[in-house]
Amino acid sequence: MTGTAEDPRTDPAIVAERDIRPVVQRARGAPSGLVIAIGLLVAALLLFWILDAHRRALTAPASLPQPGVAAQDTTAPPLYVPPAPPPSPAVVPTPQPTPTPTPAPPPAPAPQPQIVYVPSSPATPPAQPGPPRNLAAPALVVDNGAPVSSAASPTPPPSSKKTGNDTKDAVVSNTDRAHAAMFSDPATTVPQGTLIPVILETALDSSHAGFARALVQRDIRGFDGSKILIPRGSRLIGQYSGDVAQGQKRALIIWSRLIRPDGVTIALGSPAADTMGRSGVKAHVNSHFFARFSGAILQSVLDLGVNLASRSADSPVVVALPGSLQGIRGSVTQPDKITPTLKVKPGTSVSVFVARDLDFAGAGPTGQMP
Repeated sequence: MTGTAEDPRTDPAIVAERDIRPVVQRARGAPSGLVIAIGLLVAALLLFWILDAHRRALTAPASLPQPGVAAQDTTAPPLYVPPAPPPSPAVVPTPQPTPTPTPAPPPAPAPQPQIVYVPSSPATPPAQPGPPRNLAAPALVVDNGAPVSSAASPTPPPSSKKTGNDTKDAVVSNTDRAHAAMFSDPATTVPQGTLIPVILETALDSSHAGFARALVQRDIRGFDGSKILIPRGSRLIGQYSGDVAQGQKRALIIWSRLIRPDGVTIALGSPAADTMGRSGVKAHVNSHFFARFSGAILQSVLDLGVNLASRSADSPVVVALPGSLQGIRGSVTQPDKITPTLKVKPGTSVSVFVARDLDFAGAGPTGQMP
């Protein structure tokens, strides 16, 4: 063979027939960003238009103009001026008739004079001349420096009862000059305002007035502190009252006398106070609550019972009988007449507020300062 036989595997036609490859469609291109932006803008405008139309529909008036009706002229009509009213007829007053003058009443007849008997007045006896005054007798005049008061307006005596306002006004108005002075013997003087601590020996019950007794707790020295003037163990005697006011919670004791162990005694006249210097002694208060209000409760129950018993069986009206409980009301004790009772136990620590200077110069001290 002159020519070489072609290999069928290299023949393009045969190779093309045998080369069967899958056909794959190319993917579509994604939309660009500009197209997406334009779409979003259109959607936003459409949404705005829909919402605006909805808002206009809500705010539109309820009554809509009917179709086919021509729009009315909005110009204002001309003003109407009413014609002037006709003049009213004049009213002529009717003349009043002239009143007839009333004739004057005739004058009353003059009273006739009457003869009246008047007894003659008795003769006044002549005044007896008084005893002659001796103007030449000497007069004794005593001048004590007091201001002369007018005889026409005598000065009323001062009242012994003074209230708190009167005392305050007297203190404020007292502007006299005060002069300083020294104690005659400071070593033997317990000055005013000293607090003496004591312990009650006796109990206190304000149901009845009575006496109280106490013992001094510690030594009390003179003003300069050099001498013991009131030794520990000195005894005090006082008195308390049974008159207790409503709401009172502190017992009032007036210490009248102090007796030292060596027999020296002195008048105090000073009130009791607590350990802080407050006036009075703190006490246990029995207000008698049930005794005060049991009478009122009993009286109310009796009034209700009498009213219920006095009404009719078929009538809801309650009729009160006047004077039906006069005897019961007189026997019931009034609440304001029951006063509270104050009680203080023995052994209570109290104080004595010295109300005036105590001078022990005549008695002498009980000991010297160590």
